[in-house]
Amino acid sequence: MKPSNIFFIGRKQGVGLRRFRLSHLENRRPEESEGLRRANLSIRQVRLLRNADVIWVRVRPEFTTDQERRRIKQRLRPFRGQIPIINDIVVFDQYDCKDTTFSIWKKHGIACPDFISFDVLQDTYNRADTVKKILKFLHKYVKIVLRTNNETAANGMYILNSNVIEKDINTIVDDLENRCRMFFPKRSGTRIIAVEFINSQNEDGYIDLYRAHILLGQIISYYAVTSKQDIFHNVDMEEQCVERFIKINEILCGNIHSLNDQILQASNVLECNLGAIEFFLVDNKPIFIEFNPMWGGHASMIGFGNTKVQNYLDTHKKALKERIPNIYAWLNYPDYYKALFEQINKSIQPIVH
Repeated sequence: MKPSNIFFIGRKQGVGLRRFRLSHLENRRPEESEGLRRANLSIRQVRLLRNADVIWVRVRPEFTTDQERRRIKQRLRPFRGQIPIINDIVVFDQYDCKDTTFSIWKKHGIACPDFISFDVLQDTYNRADTVKKILKFLHKYVKIVLRTNNETAANGMYILNSNVIEKDINTIVDDLENRCRMFFPKRSGTRIIAVEFINSQNEDGYIDLYRAHILLGQIISYYAVTSKQDIFHNVDMEEQCVERFIKINEILCGNIHSLNDQILQASNVLECNLGAIEFFLVDNKPIFIEFNPMWGGHASMIGFGNTKVQNYLDTHKKALKERIPNIYAWLNYPDYYKALFEQINKSIQPIVH
């Protein structure tokens, strides 16, 4: 199979004075560069856009300004429609703005949380009216998430229960308004959103969060994490979560094929062809909550859970590898990224050769 040429473009690479540099792969994960090097018989990084067979737009959404988006968009304009582009910058809002994501999913009948959205910078925006609408929304769902629509790592995020009072909501809205005003000059899509809290807690009090990684129409990896916290990240898993973690990943390995079409449809309607899509399973049906075009968090750099959890996985690898092969395939970073880049070459062959 003929090798392909790949060009990376982001905030600090492929544009402006840096457009010829090969270093600084944005949001580079550990061993990703090694994976690309190992895949050099299939795909190679090039310095010039005109020599590319495929372009990969790599930006960290939470740090990407409107100006940087315009710069990348302009740079790609002559090549759009001519060669494949991974996560074209023109679909940025469709994954970065959670209310836009939910709107698209709802339009296509894809299960996701209900929400309401507030544009603080609109002339018609009214604080008192916003608080009343949030109270009504909270009354409907009993538990909601109040947040900005485009921040990550639980920044600008609050969990509200039915016992919250109007004064507290007013204080939270004041904080979120200030966050919107702070971000708006560089990220004009910033808004306040209230989101239905999806209750996926099992009988033992655990909440399981699922993630699948999509590449050009295929699921290339997947895993689940678990916690008893309402909002948690992979790193929050503690030693007492290990048994549950192993169990749900073992089940997921057997069930992933039954979820394949729904997962791919949820990414396809966003026009995103590489990234991580997150969802809960309620009555064995996915409810989608987020799409990330990059993955660079704790699992991508260190592993699963806190130090004790990852040490357990390392120590018991021989016994667990057949039960949860998805976890150990993910943790083998050099081979994982080698396979990812080889798959890019394989997927674009009918298009460019």
